[in-house]
Amino acid sequence: MGNHEHYYFNTPNEFSDVKISFKNEKDIILYANKAILSEASPIIKAFLAIEPDSTFIIDEDDDQLIITSIDVIDLLKFIYPQFTIKITEQNITGLIHLSEKYLIETLRNECKKYIYTCLHDMELTTYDEKKEYVPRHILYKDGTRKHIASEIGTLCSWYHEYSTRDENLSSLILNILKHAPTDDLERNEIFLRLTDREKTNIYKIISEYLEQQTIIEKNHVDSSSGVIHHKQSASLMFASGDDVHIQFNSFHLLNIHFNPK
Repeated sequence: MGNHEHYYFNTPNEFSDVKISFKNEKDIILYANKAILSEASPIIKAFLAIEPDSTFIIDEDDDQLIITSIDVIDLLKFIYPQFTIKITEQNITGLIHLSEKYLIETLRNECKKYIYTCLHDMELTTYDEKKEYVPRHILYKDGTRKHIASEIGTLCSWYHEYSTRDENLSSLILNILKHAPTDDLERNEIFLRLTDREKTNIYKIISEYLEQQTIIEKNHVDSSSGVIHHKQSASLMFASGDDVHIQFNSFHLLNIHFNPK
């Protein structure tokens, strides 16, 4: 962040007429302009219409993400005409959350464009350039290769934001998460903080993918050896708040039981 932008929002000026404070950063106050905030966000506009003299408090009730003053300064840099900001992997998660929460339409659209581009650049591959088996690796268009476990936190954060807001985008995210090993998922803090419904959806897409893979591999198995080469966690049990119970069997298929209320 440039010193000029930092100074501009951390210090009152002739155009600032509203304060922004933070529940998690009590010693920080940002200064902004009501007209610019109201033009960008109908949520903020409604708040300022009711409480014109109040400080706007960033008070997050979402355990998935802690929004910081840096995130909000990035947001302000986006909506203020004299500043420019580039969406990057470092700021995208905070900007998604703020744009969706406060219905900042232009930023919502830019965030979605960024996510679509990222997902389009990801190619799941199982073989490297030497034709050696390297399961569950993402090969990016720039030639970078990473194991999918390294992207679980990012993908889960995006899924959390879009699971109830954008069906198409959340489906694309799930289509990549279905390759994630369950052991790696269950070691990831962001995954563990997802809602029960979100976890269930991820487990379900994994189960469907494993079932398809098992059928394919059974069709190609050597009849003399009877060996299936696909490997995944041998057992997994998850119970959601909606009484959805999911369990892997020995062939890595999933048994899914929906218990009616």
